[in-house]
Amino acid sequence: MAKSGKKRKRKLEQNGQHSAHLSALKLYEEAASKERETMRMSILPGREPPSTDLSTPQHVVPAASDSRLLPTDPEAIEYPNKTLVTPSATNTAQRKEQREGDARFCAKHFQGHVVLSPLHVVLARLGTQVLVEKLQQLKGVARSGLNERLKAAVLKNLSEESISSSKPADRMIDKRYWLSRLADAAADDNSPLGLDYFPIPAAELPQQHGYNKKRKYDASLRPCAAEVSTIFNIFVNVEFTKTDPPTGTSNPLVGASAGVAKCQQAIANADDLLTFQSTRLFVPTLSFHGKGKNTKLFVSILNQERLEFAVVDECFESDSFLTVSALLHLFRTASMYQLGYNPLFTYNLTSPPSDFSVGDAVPASIILPGLRGLVHLNGKRLSQLRSTPFQRSTVVLEGELHADDKEPIPVVVKVAFIAEDRVWRERILVDALYAGDEDAPAYAPELVAAFAAHGSPPLNCEILHTRRKRPASDVMALPAMVRRHLEVMIFASPREARKLMDISATDLLAVAKQLFLSILDAFRRHGVIHRDISVNNILFADNKLLMIDWELGRRFVEPFTGQGTVTGTLDTMSVANLMMVDPLPHDEIESAIYVLVKVLTQTFKPREDLRGEWRDILTQYHWDNPDVKPGTLQQLRILLWSKTSFYSGTTIGATLNIFRLSGHLASAQLLQALFSLPLPIERHEVDRSNHATVLSSFTVLVDKAVAALASVDASSLAREI
Repeated sequence: MAKSGKKRKRKLEQNGQHSAHLSALKLYEEAASKERETMRMSILPGREPPSTDLSTPQHVVPAASDSRLLPTDPEAIEYPNKTLVTPSATNTAQRKEQREGDARFCAKHFQGHVVLSPLHVVLARLGTQVLVEKLQQLKGVARSGLNERLKAAVLKNLSEESISSSKPADRMIDKRYWLSRLADAAADDNSPLGLDYFPIPAAELPQQHGYNKKRKYDASLRPCAAEVSTIFNIFVNVEFTKTDPPTGTSNPLVGASAGVAKCQQAIANADDLLTFQSTRLFVPTLSFHGKGKNTKLFVSILNQERLEFAVVDECFESDSFLTVSALLHLFRTASMYQLGYNPLFTYNLTSPPSDFSVGDAVPASIILPGLRGLVHLNGKRLSQLRSTPFQRSTVVLEGELHADDKEPIPVVVKVAFIAEDRVWRERILVDALYAGDEDAPAYAPELVAAFAAHGSPPLNCEILHTRRKRPASDVMALPAMVRRHLEVMIFASPREARKLMDISATDLLAVAKQLFLSILDAFRRHGVIHRDISVNNILFADNKLLMIDWELGRRFVEPFTGQGTVTGTLDTMSVANLMMVDPLPHDEIESAIYVLVKVLTQTFKPREDLRGEWRDILTQYHWDNPDVKPGTLQQLRILLWSKTSFYSGTTIGATLNIFRLSGHLASAQLLQALFSLPLPIERHEVDRSNHATVLSSFTVLVDKAVAALASVDASSLAREI
């Protein structure tokens, strides 16, 4: 009876504690909502929309910052294949494999994207000058709250963080996690906390909504009401290592030292957070490197174009100890919008959609300047997760627009981080399609509202780096950092729009015909070329095709400035696009055919005894392979269209053979009809300076493509797919 009484008492205490945490989180959520608009005006001042003549607006360039772009270590350039030092014996083979993966990931993506800044610049970039001023106030509080006993206890608990056998219970001060207790020394009031620091057990984060990585996180700032840390509720990532970091003179993410390895882990974790919390502007990370008083604290923020960090040297010595205490408390009391969340959105922390947990930061609504009404979001993401950092990044969310007393209309919200020279591009093209006296194009989404923000400030200079033992004139420039700006577009959307992978064979033929004709119609209207015809950008609803994501498009009359860049989705890019030559509308039909081929091959189920052979054939297409080189795809696609492409031993020939052996004769017929078209277009045959000639040639090609579809037995295809 005594034991059961203690259990009931403990249960009541836990319930009471959870209720208090939930109340504190609601207060935090409400306070953030009240200051959302103020933060938007500070963090995301909007840009003027394009003029009525459909011209691209003048670029607005913010003032340069005093930050430095860090070069790559000469040794890392000289010996790019040098591997990481072998992890200690306590690390498992899985951990070693992860570290090697982190090394490859950072070497590939983070050269030319790592910026060293003063701490006040990082804080101001993250949450405006308010954070900088508040930090100074909290340092004054910490001066009286930090005593020698607490300092000694902090150093003792810090030493426990990198011991694998250490448990969270071993890292407590006064029954508080030591990071929280250190932050308490700078607390300037007794208000209940909505956020606090929690250690994360050795087990991986819970798998949910596509997150399935086996990664180690050391600690996090997250809502107190959350039962555990998840990929959706970590506000600030925290990492520890006893290993000293690399110097601040070169990129700390590229190289082979143990210190680099821990930096790589911390930033790879931050990249995962940014991937799954895809509307965030920044993800902050605190990483402690070293031992005792000599420990360095890296304060970093990751966004869509750079990793920017500041270093607090000897962070547990003298004045720096105050800085760390104040910084820890600053972050747990800062608004979520001062921690990198997008102030165009409200976030539902206390009553999230099903399958999410309390504390998960799920976008609940969006309020754009000038939008009459409120868009309620349902937590559903329609777009694929981004596969690489610092590239074009787009997330599409589903919702409903509630305006006045009108019936809510379904919409999709598109959040894009795209290159600065594409500012307002999608709005310009959609407006062009809707301009004039013709009926609105059924295939183009209707734009309800749009917003564009300024990009990040440019750096003062580009760092040049010389190779070892080379003449000074032989310099290596860092890769150009592409400045990106945020755009948000809201489009009216038909209900229950489906992706091509989810439609029937009969619908697929209808979509294919509409796709060819829609591409032709867009070019006829205002010479508009989409330039990113891909599986994800074609939807089907109410028996109609819908083409989305127009921001990479252009009008044919505009000068082509894309030499040196590959634009679009690799999976379905035309040969000409892969070669980076002037685009023609004919290339759109070539991309559309790759879309159909991808759907056919990825939905096809071969005869059971042919599955192994089919897997080998599928790898030759390189579908959904972000690591494939454009030159590899260029050669593959040239071979797909060669006169010998239907022979056995070729990719198309092998595909046709498997289709036929599996009884999918109509699928084989469709594939052969598509690859019998006169593509890739012989560019010397088309005078691209004469619009009428281009349109005439393009119309002939579309007629042939539609005829190729008509040659396929639709009823047989429906039975096969």
